[in-house]
Amino acid sequence: MDRVAAMLILLGLLVTVGLLLLALFAVAPVICSCIVTLLYTLYLFIANEESAFHHAQEFENRFWTIFTLLLTTALFFANDSPLAFGQTYPSFGFLGVLLAAYGMHMWDRHQHRKEISKQPGLRRGASAAASLVRLNALGIPVEELLQKINSCLADIDQVLLPSTINNYLNLRFFMQKEREIIKIFEEAQPKALNYLISHCRLGLIFYKVKDHRSFNGKHRTELIELLAVNRISVLTVYSKVVVLHALQMMKLPANVRAEYWVRNIILCTTQDDLSELKTLTDAKGNYYSMNKLIFHDIKSQTVREDILQHFKKQADILQAHMTMRTKRSKLRMQKAWRKVLSDVDDTLTCSGGSYPAGIDKRFGKKVVYPGVLAFYRELDLGTRGPEEWQEGTPGNLVFISARPHFYKDVSEKHNFAKFEKMRARGGEDGKSGMHTIPSLLAGDMASGREYIVSNDMEPLAVKKYDNFKSYVSIYPEFKHVFIGDNGQGDVRAGELMFDSFPQHLEALYIHVVQPLSKTHGYAPTRWSSKGLKPCFFRTYVDAALDAVTRNPPLIRLSGLKRVCQDAVSDFYMITTNKWPSENHKSLRREELNQALWSANQYLNKVGEGDVPLLEAERVWKDGQKIRTPYGIGTILSFDPTFDMYRVELDWRPLNVQVGEKIKNKQPKERPNSSSGLETVVETVEEVDEDNENKLVTQSDPTGALASSSKSDIPELVDEKDNRNSTQNEFIQASESEPGAKEKKSENPGPNALEECPVHPIIATVQGRQIKMYTPPSMPVLSQGKGRSIFSFFGTGGEEEPFKPGAKCTTPFGPATIVEHRQKKRVVVVDMIGWSARAYLREDCIKIISKGILTSLLRRMTSSDDISPAKRPTITKEVKEKEIEFPYAKGITIRTPFGEGIVTRPLPLPIETGDAKQSDVKDTLQESNDLLQTPKQTPTMGICLTSWKLANGCQPIVYCTHETAREWKDAKPASSGLLSAFGSLVSTTVKRITAQQEKPPPPSPPIIPRYERYFQDGSAVTTLFGDGVVRSFRETDGIYVVSLVRWNMIGSRSPTAYLQKDALTYRLAKGCHEGCPVLTSLGLSGRLASVEPKTGVHIVTIPSAGMVCYLQPESVVKALKAAVGEDVVTPYGEGKVKRYRLEDDIYEIVLSSKALLYAHAETFDRVDDSLQDPGSAFGVSWLLRYLFFSSESTKEESGSHSRSQRSRSSSISTIL
Repeated sequence: MDRVAAMLILLGLLVTVGLLLLALFAVAPVICSCIVTLLYTLYLFIANEESAFHHAQEFENRFWTIFTLLLTTALFFANDSPLAFGQTYPSFGFLGVLLAAYGMHMWDRHQHRKEISKQPGLRRGASAAASLVRLNALGIPVEELLQKINSCLADIDQVLLPSTINNYLNLRFFMQKEREIIKIFEEAQPKALNYLISHCRLGLIFYKVKDHRSFNGKHRTELIELLAVNRISVLTVYSKVVVLHALQMMKLPANVRAEYWVRNIILCTTQDDLSELKTLTDAKGNYYSMNKLIFHDIKSQTVREDILQHFKKQADILQAHMTMRTKRSKLRMQKAWRKVLSDVDDTLTCSGGSYPAGIDKRFGKKVVYPGVLAFYRELDLGTRGPEEWQEGTPGNLVFISARPHFYKDVSEKHNFAKFEKMRARGGEDGKSGMHTIPSLLAGDMASGREYIVSNDMEPLAVKKYDNFKSYVSIYPEFKHVFIGDNGQGDVRAGELMFDSFPQHLEALYIHVVQPLSKTHGYAPTRWSSKGLKPCFFRTYVDAALDAVTRNPPLIRLSGLKRVCQDAVSDFYMITTNKWPSENHKSLRREELNQALWSANQYLNKVGEGDVPLLEAERVWKDGQKIRTPYGIGTILSFDPTFDMYRVELDWRPLNVQVGEKIKNKQPKERPNSSSGLETVVETVEEVDEDNENKLVTQSDPTGALASSSKSDIPELVDEKDNRNSTQNEFIQASESEPGAKEKKSENPGPNALEECPVHPIIATVQGRQIKMYTPPSMPVLSQGKGRSIFSFFGTGGEEEPFKPGAKCTTPFGPATIVEHRQKKRVVVVDMIGWSARAYLREDCIKIISKGILTSLLRRMTSSDDISPAKRPTITKEVKEKEIEFPYAKGITIRTPFGEGIVTRPLPLPIETGDAKQSDVKDTLQESNDLLQTPKQTPTMGICLTSWKLANGCQPIVYCTHETAREWKDAKPASSGLLSAFGSLVSTTVKRITAQQEKPPPPSPPIIPRYERYFQDGSAVTTLFGDGVVRSFRETDGIYVVSLVRWNMIGSRSPTAYLQKDALTYRLAKGCHEGCPVLTSLGLSGRLASVEPKTGVHIVTIPSAGMVCYLQPESVVKALKAAVGEDVVTPYGEGKVKRYRLEDDIYEIVLSSKALLYAHAETFDRVDDSLQDPGSAFGVSWLLRYLFFSSESTKEESGSHSRSQRSRSSSISTIL
């Protein structure tokens, strides 16, 4: 399905839905208004996935509960609802609403519980968790501890009632069970702790253990703090991955300190352990990858910058080890340290031409390309280390897909399910599946929408480049290989990757699924100037051959051989129903065999063994009669490697073959039996003869041939048959006896034809050229029948279709028939519009229909092919527009003779002011309007780039612009009423979409330059102390930093010249985002965020209604709670009234109006716990969502980033 068909279907669907809504509104306006409003609310909820309403599972659960409540209320109580039984029975209606809402609440809780209870799909080796046998041998009862944790979790996790209600009913019991779980993790030995983390349902534990609104009741915070901070040093890499996964499942925005727990886990992991941590996080086989954690889950830009800076520093340390050849470098050299990034559609699997997934139709839909999985494996394996991939090793395969991300992991689940099937598949050796669990980088709705609406592939390329840019920042210690196709924007994306990261992009492989000239962003000249050398390949054997011959090679020689073997195995695994046709299968087999032959040439050259080529399935048996393009023949033998049959051709005259069949067919005499009927069994040969007799009878309806005798058959032989027979004798003699010549018989008689010596003619024919045998028959004689009963709509049954003087179309333009040589099946025509005479085969001629309706439709559908005579003159305004086909040079056209480029286009019409001077007539209108006007129909010149003559020149084909347009559009010729109507519809659609389908302008090449990050005046921290950025040099990316902590002679500060990697933003001592702080103004508030580019601290002071933009020096210290915040003490809840800096005392007003003087360790801040900021059941967020504009929310959350650049050490009021 192409783009036009898809857009028509979408348009029809939208029109149908619109009409249906109008009809429903006319019948039931009230219920329809309610449903449309709720659906719009649902759309806003799903589309705003990054909003605060998705920060906690409790919020989502309440939304679905309220949504169901409102929907069922409308259905049960609306006046015009078909289910309005609530008006008649209000009690039943109210009960139905409550049951439906409670059912949705329970179903959503069940789905979420099932998701967070899943264990991450990772291997459990000795490095991840200690062996159970060894732990038992040490006397550690880990099984009992695990069972106790599961028992406490079962008591906490009540199925029928939510946690909010359970906490109100039996708070003390739940707090006791939560405390037992925390105690087990706190007292467990290191090996037992790692075992418990890797085997318990940690995600469900994090979700069910709550932060209660009581003193010392922040159990969730205490548990995560224990694992992510206090005991982080004893956790293995596997355990850290499990903890990170549990935090992602809990949703980081649900707790203000969750991002800092993630930051601490990552910053406490270094060098190779950090690389393993990132790889294992991406190898879980789900949506929760490291890319999502860093760029989507973490909202704080300062935390994100801290983590990315840590990645970069650790990568530099690893590179230093490799440069200095340390002991660690020897271990690192056992791996390739390469990330394999690949597209999905038309790269991993064939799209089958299904829009908008891809355009490749060479294989069936969803067929895995032969050899692609082996190519991924060998690139990941590299040239060092183990010879074959070790089972259970985390891989480095990443898929960059253009398919957009949609609400949570709805679209990603489909891809991961497909990857899991590829993991499970296996060939003859059981190793043809995907070697590892890959990760996925999805696209977005914006780029997908641009591609579908405007057919612009640039947004797809930019999105893939952005994904690659983010991925490189996570894995700076790895090299990257990108594999894509030339059907969409992968080539352009690869160029953008090379422009920005030439040191990280190791190779670029492009799967060719369409002509290179149609590739988006195809610019070999520009690539050559940059040094970009992409490899374009058609099979993955070709790609592997390029990888092994590179300098340095990407894979081993044995890897090339394994790719070839797996490609053969993958080809055999494609079932028959997956192929579009047998012809497709034959062509792909030949293509793969050609690649295997080239690989074998290289393998033989280096002393490796051959890989057997693909063998075709034998269809025709020895001795079986078949029909070939060269006539009837008999199968002699078969070569399965090349799918070639050795055939003995029967080139005897047609009348001799027919006479032989009649002669051999004798009437079967059946014995008469007077006693009864006898059972007669016919052999297969007899059945075939009966079928052949039927065909002969159908070809001779008069019965003259059947009633004639053997001596009468030669009388039907005409002069043509005699010439063919004599010529056949000469060919047979020359093939059987070289040098011998037979004399031509001047007057051969009937018997002479039968007595001709038979000489075998042997031919080698390809399998797809052979058809099923049909017996020969004499030509059907004309019976002089009249015209067809449908002659009004088209041509009737004429005896001679190629009459002299008839108008026709040829591959070289319109023409007039001069002569029809029936014996040679050649038609002599004079070309219209240029002086030429052509001798063409009958199948190259198409007679123009004379039917009235057909002519009418031809006029309507050929309006795009107006002749230059009737084309309107070009005015000055039109001349200024872009010149298109057929008036432009350089357009690529695929002709029947090969691919070519327009070198001589049609001349632009000249405005003469005299309309009578334009006397060139239409050339493809109705046949009555088709006149011979020599030298008035201009032609086009197409240079055949695929041809090269002896003198080095390339031939030029001249044709009319109508024929060139037909070749350019590559549409099969059709005729008749339905085909004409289809042409009319397609032409109309083409006119509508012509204005939108303009090719995008070529994007200018990206010039590598250093982008500025830290602004002038930014407070930064360097290796030499704190400093302030003074200036930036764009030529080399150097920052000029003044070290403010140093005092030199003359009260001057030294100047350091540092790169971005050596700088970090300066954070006030002991502070982090979200914590209460005391400012130099004497006011306390909350540190909302820190702008990493400037170092400005944004402090909100709710008690004074202000927002302060301060330098790090203006933030005095971190507090336990700011003035005006709620706290929980052993004496009840209260609110901070004042903080005294001189003695570090907090004055707290309790709910009983008593005044408490306390230190920080004697109370807890309420805002640190996971509480719904609204009312007890958290409905206020929904009210804010429905009654306040999104612009205010965006302004509240984004005002800092817009104003912080110019508000250093300033105050803004929010009253």
